[in-house]
Amino acid sequence: MAKSDDYKKRGVESAATRLPVTADQFLQMVEQVKDYAIFIMDPKGYILSWNAGAERIKGYHPSEIIGRHFSIFYTKDDVKSGLPQRELEIARSVGSMSQEGWRLRKDGSRFWAAVTITALHDKDGVLVGFGKLTRDATERRSADEALVKSRNMFERLFESAPDAVVVIDSHGMIRKVNQQTEALFGYIREEMIGKRVEMLMPERYHKRHRQHRKNYFADPRARKMGIGLELYGKSSDGREIPVDIMLNPIDTPEGIWAFAVIRDITAQKQSDAKIAELNEALRRQVDALAATNRELEAFSYSVSHDLRAPLRHIIGFVDLLNSRDISGLDDKSKHYLQVITQAAQRMGNLIDDLLSFSRMGRADLMKIQVDFDKLVRDIVRELTEDARDRSIQWEIAQLPTVVGDAAMLRQVMVNLLANAMKFTRPRERARIEVGWEERLTEVLFFVKDNGVGFDIRYVNKLFSLFQRLHSNEEFEGTGVGLANVQRIILRHGGRVWAEGSLEGGATFWFSLPKEGH
Repeated sequence: MAKSDDYKKRGVESAATRLPVTADQFLQMVEQVKDYAIFIMDPKGYILSWNAGAERIKGYHPSEIIGRHFSIFYTKDDVKSGLPQRELEIARSVGSMSQEGWRLRKDGSRFWAAVTITALHDKDGVLVGFGKLTRDATERRSADEALVKSRNMFERLFESAPDAVVVIDSHGMIRKVNQQTEALFGYIREEMIGKRVEMLMPERYHKRHRQHRKNYFADPRARKMGIGLELYGKSSDGREIPVDIMLNPIDTPEGIWAFAVIRDITAQKQSDAKIAELNEALRRQVDALAATNRELEAFSYSVSHDLRAPLRHIIGFVDLLNSRDISGLDDKSKHYLQVITQAAQRMGNLIDDLLSFSRMGRADLMKIQVDFDKLVRDIVRELTEDARDRSIQWEIAQLPTVVGDAAMLRQVMVNLLANAMKFTRPRERARIEVGWEERLTEVLFFVKDNGVGFDIRYVNKLFSLFQRLHSNEEFEGTGVGLANVQRIILRHGGRVWAEGSLEGGATFWFSLPKEGH
């Protein structure tokens, strides 16, 4: 390999042959240059002079370096390869040479040097030595390397992007595409580069898109393309692809270009269609369920009213019989009349509860600020009026204000507190507690008693219509009260549940959403 070729391989950029430079001319140049290491060498490369810039950059005092060979600044590998001598030979033959490479300081540290060696001649053109200028280019090299890394990273991100990316200029010509663009549209990039971007869209969009492109480059900014419109791309086989496009302007030496990120939304479209289909099916089911509920409520309301007439007759005639002289009836007949009366009364209570349950389903919620503490204490006062002969210990916390239908929430607490009083009747000293807990989005309330409790295995039956865990002989009831509680709380957007054990008391919980949740 020729010497010049060898230097080209090492990044050497040789200057064109110049007129010979004298040592005096070189020294005049030195005085005008700052921040350079500048020194003169004899024809063999031994240092003859040393400026302040050389001392600063390389770390040698003039007394330490003058008379030494300039190869001291080169790495061992460069010295072994004969690089210093070849540089002098090139400078001698062509007048000067420039290159960049690693050089050494006195302390052994390396720096990236931009070097120029110039051959020096006397007035007769005879070579008298060499002048060498060295600049510390480490920071610039680091910046260049960082820029290269940044560009490489951008290229990797550009190529590996999950969406198609197309770069176009202001004339609508495709300048750059990534791998995903090839995969999405079915073209290889050589078929797209230099072509108009309209090749990637259905023909019906071409004219409109050209106008939109002009408008965009008149006011380039990051934005979504075709807001409110359905956009489609066109693949190489003519297939239309639903797409979503985001535009970003980029500044280039050739002007503003557009960076278009194109996402295939075929799967999203299919999902949206499926969701719409499911929503429509759900809407039909909800409408059917609402219609069924209305029919059931109307039915229960009608049946309840229709049952009242014969029930009134039964109770009325039993009262007439009891008002007559029944001393002639035997004990069994008198018992029959008593059973008829009790059954009719129980039937009346059941009809009242059914009507209440039906009304709760039809009534509109009238939500207001409800002082729950006052509401509960009023109910307790009313209930204890009819239970003065009992020993009941009430523990009622200071309850908060909530948002809800006051009449319905009153019905909830009447049911829960009346139940607590009923199921604590066997206790010599009943204890009933009302409290609450605050959560992030809801408020929890509870009514706790030390009554007979229930078998936790059947907890799911508690809130079902007509479901009872105790016989009528043990405790009176219709099995509608807790179903009503659940219905009211669900309509408020809350939930209900219970905890308890046989002979271990019971705790009934319900939640109400906080305002705004």
